[in-house]
Amino acid sequence: MYIYMTDCVDPKYNLATEEFLTRSDKFSEPILFLWQNDNTIVVGRNQNTASEINLQTVEQDSVNVIRRNTGGGTVYQDLGNMNFSIIYTDKDNNAVSMFSTMLKPVIDTLNRMGVDAKFSGRNDIVLNDKKISGNAMGKFGDRFLQHGTILFNVNLDKLQKYLTVDKAKILSKNIASIVARVTNINSEVENKIEIKDFWDELIKTYESQSKIENLVISPEDKAQIDKLFKEKYCDPNWTFTKNATFDYVNKTRLEGKGSFEIYMEVQDAIIKGIKIYGDFLGYTGTEQLENKLIGTSYKASEIRKVIESVNIKEIFGENFEVQDILDLLIE
Repeated sequence: MYIYMTDCVDPKYNLATEEFLTRSDKFSEPILFLWQNDNTIVVGRNQNTASEINLQTVEQDSVNVIRRNTGGGTVYQDLGNMNFSIIYTDKDNNAVSMFSTMLKPVIDTLNRMGVDAKFSGRNDIVLNDKKISGNAMGKFGDRFLQHGTILFNVNLDKLQKYLTVDKAKILSKNIASIVARVTNINSEVENKIEIKDFWDELIKTYESQSKIENLVISPEDKAQIDKLFKEKYCDPNWTFTKNATFDYVNKTRLEGKGSFEIYMEVQDAIIKGIKIYGDFLGYTGTEQLENKLIGTSYKASEIRKVIESVNIKEIFGENFEVQDILDLLIE
């Protein structure tokens, strides 16, 4: 078995590395890839990014957002979380959905370190009936990828801050996350565990089962990873445009300002149609703003520019600010 560990915390580069290791046919032995991402939201392959995250807050706080190659839900990751990838060849296709078997070394290691972790449901690891690890699987030809997260000391306040949206407003056809009760390992155990100590112990677990060899990334390998990084993971179309066709409906009342009904059609992350109704007291009508918004990317910074380009007090009333309108149009 090969072991590959990295100090890189750039999610785009790490996912490019993972994809290269998974798709490459030069590695015949299984690979254990250990890595971390800093200040990152990772969206599942089949999800609509706009309906999973608070786009305004994420953009304001410069949070990394990236889509992965596997299914499942959206997660927040920082340096209190670790990622592990198990990559292997299975020509007989026996490995589909073998989460319990593949996660046994992880659970055994946690147990040995004093964590009463257990396999739960389809693909989770739980501690005290709360989720500490979620996992997903991908298949590329006869190559399999199973990867997961383990929460040791993640800022759970940020998880709530960035992943909380009103999904009732976004009428998406894509898969939505299911909110689970999550916890950090170090919030549940008396003897705190450092992530790098867990890495060392996990490797010992695998060493007890098979011969371990450090994987070396060659210059040729790195060139392929760099290409994936630049052409796929740095392209916002991969993260934001894929699955970004939805209808947006917002019916609300702003105290002292009026009631609103907003209907918006978004195709491939571009606003294709919008209509704003309400009893607000502007006197020029909403058509100018609506026309300018058509063709705009469904992104907080781009929508803000359009709102700032018109006189919103004439359209909506004297007591309106740009942020009021932005909040109505985007989470």
